[in-house]
Amino acid sequence: MRSGEIVAYAASFTGPVAGNALLAMVSVLAVEWNVSDGAVLLAIPAFMLPFAVIQIFSGAISTAYDRRLTLSLGLFVYIVGSVGAALSPSFMVFLVARVVQGVGYAFVAPVLVPIVSDLAGKGRQGLAMGYLGSTSLAGVTAGPLLGGLFAEINWRLAFIAIAVLASMVLVAVLVVFRRGSESLSTRTTPKQSLGRLASTAVNRDVLLLSATGFVTFASFVGVMSYLSVHLGSDAVGMGPGEIGFILMFSGLSGVFLSPVAGRLVDRRGTRCCVSVGFVIAAAATISMQFVGGMLPYIVLLSLIGFGSSFVWSALLTMLMRVDPSRKDESSSIFNSARFMGFAISPVLLAPVYIGSGFDAVVVVCGLSYVICLLLALSTRRTLDRG
Repeated sequence: MRSGEIVAYAASFTGPVAGNALLAMVSVLAVEWNVSDGAVLLAIPAFMLPFAVIQIFSGAISTAYDRRLTLSLGLFVYIVGSVGAALSPSFMVFLVARVVQGVGYAFVAPVLVPIVSDLAGKGRQGLAMGYLGSTSLAGVTAGPLLGGLFAEINWRLAFIAIAVLASMVLVAVLVVFRRGSESLSTRTTPKQSLGRLASTAVNRDVLLLSATGFVTFASFVGVMSYLSVHLGSDAVGMGPGEIGFILMFSGLSGVFLSPVAGRLVDRRGTRCCVSVGFVIAAAATISMQFVGGMLPYIVLLSLIGFGSSFVWSALLTMLMRVDPSRKDESSSIFNSARFMGFAISPVLLAPVYIGSGFDAVVVVCGLSYVICLLLALSTRRTLDRG
């Protein structure tokens, strides 16, 4: 495996850590700032909305101004936001710091997919997307665990740790990625990049995959967010450490299985793997309404993570096959859509949770996975095996 790929995988880990560390801190931050749990959950869209919106353009910008520069600038802003979150004197300042984090990482995430795709080459594309999914899921896994453990001592330490991690990745980007290398080279002018972005945005397959990514992430984050609230409620009464430990399993299985899923994408095709992933995720999600206690939730979250490893490996591989000459633009649009789902999921599902409770949330999210499968299978069959 090339050193550039390893650095890209490390960068893909850093964003989900910050995004998901908050999930285990909801009750702690509510007490810290004397606000409701619902108000604390606003910190999710505070990070994710600018992250999602800016990604529409950041991939196109990277093709005009160099991927290395785009990555470096994004990581630096992300570090500033992480330090700001750690030092926040009030809830409003904390929300602003989360916005800064989101803006910074918006210049990182969409650039990683085409970089890894170019470095891996056609024969290893599915496997490389599997590794990318694995490290991203590792961030999803580590985030709640890190947040919960640090929240037991001082929640601010979690954001200091995130800033240190991102700083190490930034140094690695500057050292490993050389100026003018093929996977980082400048190819278009700003005007040409915007034109390419506009034409890619109306590509039918890009739109279908982006819609799939939006609903998939909205469903996944919806379950995570409201399971956290449910477990921390008076009816259940778990502490942040316990909540973080349980939520960790949503990504733990995917950490190890995503490379396997990626290899199966190369061998069996994307349509087979995306079908397997969505069926498993849907079944496990809907089953959560019938269980209670730590162990059953751990088992079902592990199954969701297992299914997600197949879903993201397949979807990212399909995306890179839509138009190989416009990987950056396709990645920008897709990532913007799927993380927009992440951003607004707690808001969209709030009426469901308030009106009918956690059981209704998992039913809605589980059925949404079925819709996602139908959307993914509506793409061109030529995306199945390249």
